[in-house]
Amino acid sequence: MSSQIIKNIKTFAAFVFLALLLTACNGFFEKDNTPEPTPLTNFNPEIAPRQLWSTKVGAGATGDDYLKLSPTPGQNAIYTSSSNGTITSVNKSNGRINWQTDIRLPLSSGPGVGDGIVVVGSRGGEIIAMLEGDGRQIWRTSVPGEVIAKPAIGGGNVIIKAVDGYTRALSIKDGHELWSFQQVEPNLILRGSSTPLIRDRNVIIGFANGNLAKLNLGDGQLLWIQTIATPEGAFAIQRMIDIDADPIIFEHNIYVATYQGKISSLDWASGRALWSHDISSYTGMTADDNTVYISDARGFVWAFGADSGLVNWRQNKLEYRIISAPAIMGNYVVVGDAEGYLHWLGKRDGHFAARVSIGSSIYAAPVVENNVLYALNNNGYLAAYTLG
Repeated sequence: MSSQIIKNIKTFAAFVFLALLLTACNGFFEKDNTPEPTPLTNFNPEIAPRQLWSTKVGAGATGDDYLKLSPTPGQNAIYTSSSNGTITSVNKSNGRINWQTDIRLPLSSGPGVGDGIVVVGSRGGEIIAMLEGDGRQIWRTSVPGEVIAKPAIGGGNVIIKAVDGYTRALSIKDGHELWSFQQVEPNLILRGSSTPLIRDRNVIIGFANGNLAKLNLGDGQLLWIQTIATPEGAFAIQRMIDIDADPIIFEHNIYVATYQGKISSLDWASGRALWSHDISSYTGMTADDNTVYISDARGFVWAFGADSGLVNWRQNKLEYRIISAPAIMGNYVVVGDAEGYLHWLGKRDGHFAARVSIGSSIYAAPVVENNVLYALNNNGYLAAYTLG
């Protein structure tokens, strides 16, 4: 898959829900039919999020690309990357910068963190590994194809998924290739890519062709592969079924969603489908209390029963606001939007409980650790909030 193909659809990728509206064969991008974001709903806040700190961590996601440069927590710090090449380590407690380095490459992935290292990927396929403690570079290598998915680290491996359909395992010590696995990807894909998921010496990988694979982490052997969605429609833009939302594991089952396809629950061991529900998502999901929460491509937030797949509730008042994947904070689900707002929704029924602004678009999912929420906006500000 060439990077030029993806560049040609970057306008679409920033507003991917347009695919549902644009079906004329005279050209997909001749007219901007982007729906207006739903106006914000007035409500009486029931909680008061308090900002602990806000820190400038780089240029953010510059340009017109839709890049989810998600922050990644480590043991004592939270790490960020900017599209201009800046990687930053921030003290979780006070927001002070521990270290910051400019690798002078256009970055396209958030940082992967684990086993004492931080790894990022670039538009040109360069992979750079640094020490968590001081940011010192320990190795650099390259792979064919742009790297948009956040690297996954575990078991002595760094898992890199590029837009050419290849997933590669690199040695954590020096970056040499240990194994690779390929799926044939379609010619038209979204500007996004799900992060590989490492668990129990296995790795789960979602592809733009709608397939989910489970591989042995040690040697890349395929354990099972499951088709989550199949392409439908006459035009390529209608047939996009990318797995861009990060798969999650909750109580021994895997939950995965595709764009213009389905959300499905799969048995961890066999990959057997337990339930599925029609949905279109390119952002992500999270789970707790036997409930899976997911943001869809229209800006709806859904709550599904983890065991049954039944819909518990749906919040539709953020329609077309280009919302992030959800995070769980106590009794609330939190999403960001393209106008820079964070929205706290009640887990029980999805009602609005609080709202704050952090200034500019929030494409990356917020991160919650120890009852503190960290949110990164596209201007490169990382902010921390607590509910007291």
